[in-house]
Amino acid sequence: MARRIEHRSTSEWPAARVYEALIDIDYLTDRLAGLGGDNAALVQHVATDDGTRFQLHHGVPADSLPALARTVVGGDLQIDRSESWRQAEDGSFAGEIAAEIAGAPCTITGSMWLRDISERTGPAVSEFVVSGNVRVNVPFVGGKLEDLVVDQVQKLLAAEEQFTTEWLARRG
Repeated sequence: MARRIEHRSTSEWPAARVYEALIDIDYLTDRLAGLGGDNAALVQHVATDDGTRFQLHHGVPADSLPALARTVVGGDLQIDRSESWRQAEDGSFAGEIAAEIAGAPCTITGSMWLRDISERTGPAVSEFVVSGNVRVNVPFVGGKLEDLVVDQVQKLLAAEEQFTTEWLARRG
């Protein structure tokens, strides 16, 4: 049975500015250097009139994994992640995300939304939402591994949110 991922955050930056960052090659390269672990790489980046899609490679050293995960993976974790983004007619942005862990029966899929929202007491801000599923096909321990992966994905999304805020602030 799959586990749900739900992540919601707000930013002081308008959605269009956050979107520009999320698909920017320099941003993606900087984010991977800061958060991507060993052997991190921007594998592919394609911009078209319809939107942008890219593939990333993340690495997680085995010694930073919980014991249960190490027994399933057997070494360092290699994560292949793809994202696609497009602008919607209402000016918001929508995307899809997929990730696989090399050598492990684990998949992560989801949808992403980015839109401007108004705060009653302050300036307009943007909201970023990720909604997805984690599925681990391992008898007896799959559910425990799914919980572990969901927790790690939540931590990664929070770290990426912080990185994005700091990256945008440095660029004004």
